[in-house]
Formats: sequence, C-alpha cells, structure tokens
Amino acid sequence: MKQFFILFTLFSCITVTAQKISGVVYNATSKVEDIKIENLTTKQSTFSNKNGAFTISAKAKDTLKVSAIFYITQLIVVKHIYEKEPFVIQLKKANNTLEEVSINGNQKEKIADIKTINVSMRNQILEDIKRNPHLYGKAPSGNIDFIKIIGLIGKLFKNKNKAEPFKPIVYQDLVSLFNGTNKLFNDALLIETLNIDLENKFLFFELCEAKSINSKLLEDKNELELLENIITIGNEFTTIIANFKKNKTD
Repeated sequence: MKQFFILFTLFSCITVTAQKISGVVYNATSKVEDIKIENLTTKQSTFSNKNGAFTISAKAKDTLKVSAIFYITQLIVVKHIYEKEPFVIQLKKANNTLEEVSINGNQKEKIADIKTINVSMRNQILEDIKRNPHLYGKAPSGNIDFIKIIGLIGKLFKNKNKAEPFKPIVYQDLVSLFNGTNKLFNDALLIETLNIDLENKFLFFELCEAKSINSKLLEDKNELELLENIITIGNEFTTIIANFKKNKTD
C-alpha cells in the first residue's frame, strides 16, 4: 500500500508539471517560422512552425527563452493564463552596425561595426555627418577620421539628454483605461468594433504592451491617436487568433 501511495504521488506530480502551453511568434509584419523557444526551467525546446505557432511543456513561473538570428533574445516568465489561452511573442530586430554613408560626394565607405556605441545614437551620428560633412574629414590613409567622430559624440549625448525619455504604455495602464468608465475605451470597443472576445481581453492587452505605444497618448488630448493605435493592433490581434485557431483544427 505504501509503494502504491508513492507511485501515485509521483504520477500526480508529473501530471501537474507536464502541461502544454501554446503561442504565436511574429515580427512587425508577419508570423515567423523557425524561432527557437526554450524552457530554461526544464531544458526543453521547440521551434515555431510556418504559421509562427508553437507548443511547449511549461507551467506558471517557468522561464522561456526566445532566440533567433537578427532578433533580440527575450526571456518570458510563464503566467497561469498561458495554460488556457495562446499568447503572443513579438520579435524585435537587433542592429549593431552602422550603415554606409556618402562623404563629400565620394564613394561609400563603411564607418565601422562599433558595438560600444549605443545603437540608438547611430542615426544621430549619420544625420550629423550628412549635415556637417566638413567636420568629418579623412585621415591621411584615406579612411574616416574617427578621432573627429569621437570628439563630437559628447555633443550628441548632450542633445539626446535634452529629449524627454520615451515611456511605453504597460499592461496595467490598459487595465485601468478599460475599466468601464471611459467613453471610448471600454468592452464595447473590444467586442463591437474590434471583434475581440472578452476572454481574450487581457491577452490583447499583452500584445498592446509589446507594441510599445507611447504613454503620452494616454493624455486626453491624444485619445484619438491612441484609439487609432488600438484599432490597428486590434486588427492584427484578430488575424493572429483566427490563424491560430485554424492551425489548431488542421
């Protein structure tokens, strides 16, 4: 009897932990195939199919690692809701190189692959070169004079610091926004306009959070622009859900 109890306990533990969760991987324009999803807790892994869908064994609080070449690696903590509904993973492109530019009308030359320079400064440097090409003379060897470039980076940092930092809308902001008192943002918008079932409401909020909408749009004067963003993401969401359900039945 004691042995039976031990076996039953072990079987129960395996049953509880071996749950399957499903999701869809996409980038800014479409679903993405062959993206690796690894459960760092159980050391199991899988890949997204041609429709971006995947299934993996996981439970709440497990950590999933999403990785692929040309995209930023993401770590996602599994939530209880993932055990009931598919969740969405948005890939973000990684870019650590500076593009080619034309200096003084001469042939194109690569500036450099400088990993120590913040990627967000890349466009500022290129734009400054275009505006002030005379400040970026060539060294005697014929290559770009990096000493002059480095000497101007401090100025770029100073200009960057003056700009107000970007703060995205987060999941809790959306929960508060759709609390039922707002005339524009409520359950009626989700159901009647966006055709989103209430059971997928919070899953939709997660997609909106992944889209990194500027929190400035939460201000009353920007509510129409926010509405436009919500509708655009809502159309993407319904397409993703429809495709996911279709793949489930195939």
